[in-house]
Amino acid sequence: MKLSNHSKGLLITGIGVLAISPDGLLLRLISADVLLITFWRGLLYSAGMVILLTLYYRTRILDAFLGMGSPGLLMVVTYFTGSLAFVYSITHTAVANTLFIISTTPLFAALIAWLVFRERVPRRTWIAIAVSGVGIVVICSGKSIMPGAWLGNLAGLLTALSLAVGFTVVSKARERDMLPALALGGFLTALVLEPFVEPYQTTDQDLYYLFIMGFVLTPVAASLMYIGPRYISAAEVGLMMLLESVLGPLWVWYFIGENPGSLVLIGGTVVLVTLSVHAVVGLRESTNAKPPS
Repeated sequence: MKLSNHSKGLLITGIGVLAISPDGLLLRLISADVLLITFWRGLLYSAGMVILLTLYYRTRILDAFLGMGSPGLLMVVTYFTGSLAFVYSITHTAVANTLFIISTTPLFAALIAWLVFRERVPRRTWIAIAVSGVGIVVICSGKSIMPGAWLGNLAGLLTALSLAVGFTVVSKARERDMLPALALGGFLTALVLEPFVEPYQTTDQDLYYLFIMGFVLTPVAASLMYIGPRYISAAEVGLMMLLESVLGPLWVWYFIGENPGSLVLIGGTVVLVTLSVHAVVGLRESTNAKPPS
């Protein structure tokens, strides 16, 4: 049975989300510090991405890297910032806190588009921003399971902002392939952090988890979630990305019993429901706006 382009997009994006969902759990299982994790995560991710890009571009791989231009350089910076902030957040607050906060990335992207490019922001988006803000306040007010969790929550916000900048760059530079920029971002992250870490003192168990996460799951997920949106709308992508915010905490709860607390779950539910309604309304509006065939 041949899949339609729409079904293909849903399937590709869904597999990508499933692949990235154990990220928080794997980071929880690693005993190394933030800088060492970020070093190996960036290096292994880039190695995996280069292999995938080489298989795709073959002899044109150098052209792919040269073609990313100045938008690609901005993506490199956002990768470094977002990667460091994400690892810090996951290791300093509950995984649920981090993922619920990061799920607001599309709203940050809308704010950036409004502030920088003066794009119109629909009223439903302003309402979603306000309600999600309340949800984040509830999340951050929950009883912490880790010391210094407020810094982890703040790092989660920085991660969302970095991702929003990255999504905006991709949106404004549609003619360029930004996957090479992400691969370069990982290598430069490792290069910058190398003087501050001792890579060869990483335990075998940590390297095992880092390899699964950085070399296998993250490159595959990034590639699939980059390809999938070519076949489905931004609203549908946003809805499917919310699955990570649900599955991620479930993996951590099932395997290591991490309970983020009732306030975090209440605040997270507020954020996820708000974003779901926002995405569904956006999907309906875009569907109704299409001329009849």
